Amino acid sequence: MRKETISFLGVFLTSSIIYAQVGINTNNPQAIFHVDAAKDNPLSGAPSVVQQANDFVVTSTANVGIGTTNPTDKLDVASGNARIRDINSNIGIGGTDRVVVADATGVLKTINFNSYSLFHARLTANQSLTTATISTLVFSAPLATSPYYSYSTSTGILTFNQAGNYLVTLQASFTNMAAGTQLLLGIRPVPDADYLGRGSHYNAAANSGSVGELMNYTTLLIIPTAGYRVRFTAAPNQNATVLATETGSTGSGNVTNVTIQKI
Repeated sequence: MRKETISFLGVFLTSSIIYAQVGINTNNPQAIFHVDAAKDNPLSGAPSVVQQANDFVVTSTANVGIGTTNPTDKLDVASGNARIRDINSNIGIGGTDRVVVADATGVLKTINFNSYSLFHARLTANQSLTTATISTLVFSAPLATSPYYSYSTSTGILTFNQAGNYLVTLQASFTNMAAGTQLLLGIRPVPDADYLGRGSHYNAAANSGSVGELMNYTTLLIIPTAGYRVRFTAAPNQNATVLATETGSTGSGNVTNVTIQKI
């Protein structure tokens, strides 16, 4: 009679344990459902990182772990790649769909990449230029920016916080120029060295007033390292003024600005 009681008690306890945690190929489950594919986990205690590499678990909070017995997200893959075989046949919609990125800990998130990668700023105020002098164009607080960039409104120096390829468009309007003035827009590294990019404009007739000679320059910058710094410059062969805003018969508006797009 005693043996039967003990046996019944053992079955009851075993059933309770199985109900609480289910282990496949392991008598030491670490979660509600735990598969030890290689049967290499210890009989007690937590498995090592190497032993967990072939494990699959589901926790009481419905987190799923692959290669880890302690998933911290709804799906937590310790190592390796995820694959969706037919994803390339499901074409996204530009301007509506978002880009999937991974943060520093590997958690997947979405961003609007077009907005995230953009930098745009306007000239703070009209800026006087001196003959044969390379002047830094000083822009006001950016109207659009992201963690890719840091800009100083006091020095006019822009810092790239990530290496990569960047498309830069620099636009400026010049006035108060004598005929034959040559204007040069440029991008120079800091500390100063040769131009990273430059474009020039020549005016045949004298210009003055609130409407100037408009010049645009676009180039590609290949930024080698995070922390790389540049400045945007203008240099005339005769005195000139860079206009922040033009005012004419059709109204007023900004004319000198810089736009950068990470590509």
